[in-house]
Amino acid sequence: MASPQVVTGAGSNRRTDAAFVRARNGRGFSSAQAVQTLSAVSIGAQAIRAIGASSRGRVAAVFNRSLYLEFDGGWCCLVGTELGASPVNICVLLPGRMDIVTRNAAVDTIDQGFVIGSRLHVVTASARVWTAPIVEWSEETLIRGLAALDPLCLDHAPNAGLSRIVWPRSLADPASFELCVAMPVVASLAGWLQRVFERGAPELPPGSITKLVGLGPGLTPSGDDFLVGMLVVLSLAGRFDLVAAVDQVIRPTLEEGTGPISRLHLAAALDGESSERLHAMVNAVLAGDHDVLASRLVLISQVGHCSGWDTLAGAVMVLRVLARTHRSVMAAGRDAG
Repeated sequence: MASPQVVTGAGSNRRTDAAFVRARNGRGFSSAQAVQTLSAVSIGAQAIRAIGASSRGRVAAVFNRSLYLEFDGGWCCLVGTELGASPVNICVLLPGRMDIVTRNAAVDTIDQGFVIGSRLHVVTASARVWTAPIVEWSEETLIRGLAALDPLCLDHAPNAGLSRIVWPRSLADPASFELCVAMPVVASLAGWLQRVFERGAPELPPGSITKLVGLGPGLTPSGDDFLVGMLVVLSLAGRFDLVAAVDQVIRPTLEEGTGPISRLHLAAALDGESSERLHAMVNAVLAGDHDVLASRLVLISQVGHCSGWDTLAGAVMVLRVLARTHRSVMAAGRDAG
């Protein structure tokens, strides 16, 4: 599979102008030529950039409710609205299944959309540009949110993936290869975050962070998902310097270390965005909104085999250090006074 052309780095440009939803080659198309016409409800920034920079592409992966599209200007994902928005997603009202389209089917951009294999005509002109929601939060609401979340996750976190690092069960439970590799890495990352949060001085993350890149099976391995959650929370906390530091260390390993679809999601996370479900979950924790945590946990647990849990684990690892650091800094200030 060809490598994607994606934007990485905390400082990369987010283009949210709806005008960029339209393809720029000016070719026309009659929807009568396609089996179905689908109107996009929302579209993310990564998807806008990919389509706006492209004239053609192909279907790279096919699922019942989604298609990954590799354009000559980048990658994106066409999904049914029930899967939710994200920076890489084009969400459409889906009357049937996506797998009427075959892998490697041609994709041609046209005015106000694109055509997939002469089977689907996707109209993007009226799509809402999705951006990740932001909530107000404080040390108090964060601590309250974490206290409400942890009991739920201890009961429900799966054995697969890396979430058991953050919510461990009995030591007698067998550990997977991925878990054994990741445990010392996550511990070193937590220590790094503790130091930089308390001291405020810049410092690169430990080199062992690269062991998470591509760690695990699937299109988005568990190690990559963990990094996505971590990067999103660092951005939400305003620590773009730390996002850039992580980018500096992992970037040289991405091309050979993981697949193109996972690189797409990591690129979006380096811009501070991930799936709508992850942002809803993290925002509920930040705001201490315990009434919605259980329902949002159900939704995020439905993402992939264990991808939702792995991204949440990476996010919560950072949130815990953030909460501890706030407490220690506040205590030090009171003692000094």
